[in-house]
Amino acid sequence: MKEAKNKDVFTYLLWSVIIQVVAGFMIPSLYRLIAGPAADKATELVLTSAVYSIVLFVMFYRLKWCPLSPDYVRGKHWDVLFWTVVFTLGSIIPMAFLEEAMPELPNLVEDELTLLVGSNFGYVTICLFAPLVEEMIFRGAILRTLLSVMKGKTWLPIVISAFLFALIHMNPAQMPYAFVVGIFLGWIYSRTGSIVPGVLCHWVNNTVAYLMIRLMSHQMADVRMTDLFGGDHRRMGLAIIFSFFILLPALYQLVTRTARRG
Repeated sequence: MKEAKNKDVFTYLLWSVIIQVVAGFMIPSLYRLIAGPAADKATELVLTSAVYSIVLFVMFYRLKWCPLSPDYVRGKHWDVLFWTVVFTLGSIIPMAFLEEAMPELPNLVEDELTLLVGSNFGYVTICLFAPLVEEMIFRGAILRTLLSVMKGKTWLPIVISAFLFALIHMNPAQMPYAFVVGIFLGWIYSRTGSIVPGVLCHWVNNTVAYLMIRLMSHQMADVRMTDLFGGDHRRMGLAIIFSFFILLPALYQLVTRTARRG
């Protein structure tokens, strides 16, 4: 495995923001110039998201800011990956309930997200590119560096990386959810030393959200949890309890099947 070159966390964040801002300015302009009257907003968003994801992937890989190796997959940790998927699925309903119970926050990207989901290529950027690139940046680069700098500490680096992960979304409505998910993603990285479980968790989470929005005709912003259960609070409560019967055993399995690192 290639040795990763540690830089400071500020460098990782700065370049992540710069690439997104530059892509957000240049790609729409170039696309509208080429497509002319046929320019489509959804396609513009997909292209912009794809370009900055690819550029960030290449940058973090080529500069060795995030080590990428097949070692974890070769180690056949299928049990950890399986329980990661189970945990992610079990956490979706409780997390949705928690998010709904919180004060409503401004959703600055609701329209853009709806357009992305409605695009035939939206799945690629939301569910394939985003999980890989975000895990490379926030776990493979930022958290790895924080764990290296803060010798003997685990939870402080995890919390810091989760906070930065939430902050980089630059959308208040997503930040609480991103922070909580970031805690788990950081924890599983600290236990395995690999971004593979995190990418899998991220993919499952984003895919479920993507499919739900598609199935609800892109109107998920107007749908509350009780609506998904026909307005029956009892059924909703049972669903949350059932979710914990999935989530907690999965968490126990992950704790017992992963070795603590650092």
